[in-house]
Amino acid sequence: MTRKLQLAALAWALLLPAAALSQDAPGVFKIPGTDSTLRLYGYAELDGTWDLSGRIGDIENYDWASIVPVQPLDGTPAANATGQTYLTARTSRFGIQTKSPTPIGPLEVKLEGDFNGPNGFQGQTFTNSVLFRLRQAYGNVHGFLVGQTWTNFIDFPSMADTVDFNGPGSIALIRQPQIRYTADLNPAMALSFALENSHNGGVGTLPDITAKFSYTPKWGSVGLGFETNQYHYPSGTGTSTNPIGSSKQGYGLLVAGSYKLLQKDTLVGYMAFGEGIGRYIFNDLAGQFTGVNPNGDVILWRELAYHVGYTHVWNDQLRSNLIWSQTFFDRNGLDTATFPTADDAGAGTFVPNKRIDQAFVNTFYGLTKTFWLGAEYVYGRRTTWFNNLGKENRINLAAHYDFY
Repeated sequence: MTRKLQLAALAWALLLPAAALSQDAPGVFKIPGTDSTLRLYGYAELDGTWDLSGRIGDIENYDWASIVPVQPLDGTPAANATGQTYLTARTSRFGIQTKSPTPIGPLEVKLEGDFNGPNGFQGQTFTNSVLFRLRQAYGNVHGFLVGQTWTNFIDFPSMADTVDFNGPGSIALIRQPQIRYTADLNPAMALSFALENSHNGGVGTLPDITAKFSYTPKWGSVGLGFETNQYHYPSGTGTSTNPIGSSKQGYGLLVAGSYKLLQKDTLVGYMAFGEGIGRYIFNDLAGQFTGVNPNGDVILWRELAYHVGYTHVWNDQLRSNLIWSQTFFDRNGLDTATFPTADDAGAGTFVPNKRIDQAFVNTFYGLTKTFWLGAEYVYGRRTTWFNNLGKENRINLAAHYDFY
């Protein structure tokens, strides 16, 4: 190392602690020579799963966490497998956040990713390498956010507290590019609107439109949301694979909240429903957005999903959760004869679902401020439109280490 580099490294080592102290926030320091502050954050985590009954086989290219809507159906070879274990550190996360003064207010920039991308042949088959994936990348100034982040159609205060990386499938578990404006009505109320990336089949779709009202008083929270998304199909012959040219507008409504009980306990509730709501309910992974009737008319599925959860805080280090969730699908007049009855793997993965049930029981133990352990039992069941069942019985374990 040259002397200039040595001096530069010494200068950074001396400046960073002093800058961090001046910001009154953990991990935040002022970037020398600028008016900007920088915050580094993230964690390392090891997750382990033990499936007492079947699970999807391709955990390297598919998601390894609970996805009940594609759980192998009873009686198939994949469902008969027992005692399957999987260990991974792929949820480990890293993020950078900056703030810079501007004439219209502070400009916040965030870039965040983890290693939970599809693995191909880099997974446990060979070296346990995993792929880095983008989670969030946006700029936010004066209430205007432009970039990729969580959809506006979600309510974080009412999220269930799970060891499972995905959690209950009632939520809109999507991050996507968007243009959003948030107006703070008062310290406890906010109203936000967004144009978000659309992916609803066909071509030429308009952006999804979302709106959200948030209220966070001392006793808990209330969240009300709305989304509308267009399904556009090009002109065709009117068959299920090439329907007549038409568009349909789907919609979704969200009602959610949390309530703080005595002794730091919390009750949460979340419900989303709509017609053609599609991926704004995570359990809709089997393509149950739309269908085409024999006349070539586009039909939108109706869906309703909810979860309720209760958190009990035993002491400053120990807390436990009970969570129940359900998702219901209504084919809206479509004939079940047009549905697929099996997928290529013979496990019935993409046979359309009629109902999904999920239950979580877990405990978290914080050994230190930056290190916690979690243990959880998960039960899941999917019921298809042909009355086939696919059941999940899983033990989840996690060890989580924050940077600071």
